[in-house]
Amino acid sequence: MDESRNRQDLHLEIESLREELQNQVQTNSELLVYKQQLDAILNNAPVEVYLKDREGRYLRINKQFEKIFGVKSEDLVGLLPTDVHDPELAKSTRNHDLFVLNSGKVEQREELARLVNDGQFHTLLTIKFPVFNDDGEVDGLGAIVTDITERKQMEETIRRAQKMDAIGQLTGGIAHDFNNILGIVLGNLELMKRLVSKDEKALPLLEAAYTGASRGKELTRKLLGFSRTTAGLSKIVSLNEFIEGMEDLIRKSLTVSIDTKMLLEEDLWAVKIDSGDLVDVMLNLSLNALDSMPAGGKIVIKTANKVIDEDHVDFNPEVKSGEFVMLSVSDTGQGMTPEVVKKAMEPFFTTKEESQGTGLGLSMVYGFVKRSGGLIKIYSKEGEGTEIRIYLPRAYEEIEADKNIPLEADLQRGNETILIVDDEKALVDVAVSYLQDLGYTTVTANNSKQALEVLESNTAIDLLFSDVIMPGGSDGYELALAARELHPSLKVLITSGFTKKHDDYVNGESKYYSRLAANLLNKPYAKSSLATAVRSVLDEEVKL
Repeated sequence: MDESRNRQDLHLEIESLREELQNQVQTNSELLVYKQQLDAILNNAPVEVYLKDREGRYLRINKQFEKIFGVKSEDLVGLLPTDVHDPELAKSTRNHDLFVLNSGKVEQREELARLVNDGQFHTLLTIKFPVFNDDGEVDGLGAIVTDITERKQMEETIRRAQKMDAIGQLTGGIAHDFNNILGIVLGNLELMKRLVSKDEKALPLLEAAYTGASRGKELTRKLLGFSRTTAGLSKIVSLNEFIEGMEDLIRKSLTVSIDTKMLLEEDLWAVKIDSGDLVDVMLNLSLNALDSMPAGGKIVIKTANKVIDEDHVDFNPEVKSGEFVMLSVSDTGQGMTPEVVKKAMEPFFTTKEESQGTGLGLSMVYGFVKRSGGLIKIYSKEGEGTEIRIYLPRAYEEIEADKNIPLEADLQRGNETILIVDDEKALVDVAVSYLQDLGYTTVTANNSKQALEVLESNTAIDLLFSDVIMPGGSDGYELALAARELHPSLKVLITSGFTKKHDDYVNGESKYYSRLAANLLNKPYAKSSLATAVRSVLDEEVKL
């Protein structure tokens, strides 16, 4: 009986042990699967992952950690950060460890570290979290490290683009107001020169004042060139032919100590640009290169067909991928520091002495490239020269033939009646003097409401000459549209120093507004420019 019971107990014990062993085997198998899954996740993760004990010794690292810092797991386990990293990074890492270990909270920080895989400094975002034991105590920590260098660079690029846009809006507004002032000054000086043409003492003083005001006009033109958002009179051109046509002008702008070389790629794609702006771009880049080489040197101008892919766009969100024509101007000059490169295209930033430059050269180049839909890059190192690369979108239309446009036109006259509309009385007076001297009859108004009242009562008006920006809620374009409804045969010429609507209307959907914008007379205008513009619109067969 006892023997039988003992056998039974032994059998139950054996069965229990067998069941426990089977459970253990199953648990070990599950743990092995979990380990394999965890290994797969860690070693294929695109971020660095590691575990440490309370003293900061590495317990485990993944493959990405090995790759980035150039260490093997078997060589690192058991070591401290001071055994792996430079002292500054090791100290920062340990301070981060201690915060997590003592607080028991998740904490993230950005660190700057030189990585082994490329030897460059990278910005690392490190998220550290506590690891608890069975008693709920912090027994160590884990970390996930992400290289956010590219993201930081993109954020910086976007911030700079937004900053340049804001500066562009500000400078454009200033330029508009300044243009009105210059129009008054230049107009009255030009009228006064006729009155004192025989006064040997007064005439040189007037000439000096006119020259000074003209310099202000040129500065304003540069500001407007930076602030414009779309191209003006664009056409399809061959960049190679354009540069070859400017070669003599570029060489004459430099000194004999500068060696200029052209490397122009054959079968270069066409581009659609404002060629007048490109003249300024080439001269500005050439003169900047000259200034960086006071003892002489070499300038190389290159062109090439380039394709910008999606990877490149990731770093330059302001440009689309596609086919581009690259224009490069490089020199062997003094070069720039990284800090100077970052600010080089901002208006009024210059490294020259106060009397030697305005700081508007590269900002003009930036404005041209942006409104052309392109990209500009500066590569420079102090003491090793500078290269500026401009990427312009490829145009698929045929290259347009150049038209012979006279540099100066003889004053053209007429006897028609012109309604002048401007809220600046001094500018109205200048326009009246110019136009009456050219033989025209003039009528004036200070705003759109007054202008429409004049048009309703006077059907003999042949041309409406209006400023774009005026008080009263109706601008020059809207006035032109309302005036055309009253007098369908009325011709219209608009003028402005700066307005965003001009850029919008040149290539806009409204053919009427587009034609008005294309014929716009820029302020400040000379008498000869006004004479040509007025006669051109009056003689135009197409009714605006």
